[in-house]
Amino acid sequence: MIPTKLQRQTLVLWLLGTLLMLTACHRPPISLSSNPIVAQPQEQSTITHPTLDSPSAMPPAIATPTKNPSPTATATSSPTPLPTVTPTATSTVTASPTATPTATASPTATPSPGPTPDGQKRALQLPILMYHYLSHPPAGADKYRVDLSVTPEHFAQQLDYLAGAGYHVITLDDLIYALTRGRPLPSKPVIITFDDGYEDFYRNAFPILKAHHMTATVFLITDFLNNNRPGYMNWAQVKKLQQAGIKFGAHSRNHADLRQRTTAYLVWQALGCTESFQAQLGEPARYIAYPSGRYDQHVVDVFHSAGYWAGLTTRQGKWHSSGRLFDLRRVRMRFTTTLPQFIWLLEHDW
Repeated sequence: MIPTKLQRQTLVLWLLGTLLMLTACHRPPISLSSNPIVAQPQEQSTITHPTLDSPSAMPPAIATPTKNPSPTATATSSPTPLPTVTPTATSTVTASPTATPTATASPTATPSPGPTPDGQKRALQLPILMYHYLSHPPAGADKYRVDLSVTPEHFAQQLDYLAGAGYHVITLDDLIYALTRGRPLPSKPVIITFDDGYEDFYRNAFPILKAHHMTATVFLITDFLNNNRPGYMNWAQVKKLQQAGIKFGAHSRNHADLRQRTTAYLVWQALGCTESFQAQLGEPARYIAYPSGRYDQHVVDVFHSAGYWAGLTTRQGKWHSSGRLFDLRRVRMRFTTTLPQFIWLLEHDW
């Protein structure tokens, strides 16, 4: 039977439709896995200088810096092509990028711009004792001279207690490395500091420290030493103390109020102190004790940029944070501080 014209047209349309359906079935599917919006998340570096971290509340317990190191700390020890995790190349101003703060050398003997933070936030509780005069106030002394004085007898009693109670005197370097790198500290650590660099430190304080096999950090007003100002140590005495293990920091050039100053003035202060240290002691100044405890954020920024590692205040307290290295607190020693009060200040949680 011969199909009609209509039947032939219907058959052709049916064949075309079938062919189109077969073609559509064999078309390769559109991939949804290559969506460019869903990119691999980049590793965000937590390596920031401690002074730029946002201030955080102090934790209720002492942190343990040596446990559970973060991946950032591991990244610093092995080079990686990611630019965000190479702090030893970007944060360390040393001749060789392989000389990291984790070397076995003592931090006090390594001339570097400071330990490269490993990214972990830490807080430690330890007292930084603050002294000024170490002598009996002279007759007719005003209330400020009296308040800033601790007698040699009281100082010896205080060091006797530290030794007998199991305290270990450490340095500011030890504290900074513990906060930024997790370097372990001995049990019951304590730091001893003296502001101003009075001559009675050389005459009275140092012999007592030496007898107890302890060290201290003395903050010097460098222009006073340069001009041989009466009542203050001179550079010859400071050099002898340095050879005996005493540490030194800056207390400005002239004990001026550093707040609300121009950048040029603060650079003159910061670099002037460290240049005097370099010329007289062979090392730069690494710590600034703010004169009378007065400072602002501009002071912090300039001294940090000048290579200082930390700043010490006159605010009372024992908690120290890796995010606030230029806000280290201290415990003031006064003429009226009795031994029971001294013990309370050491043990009080503040």
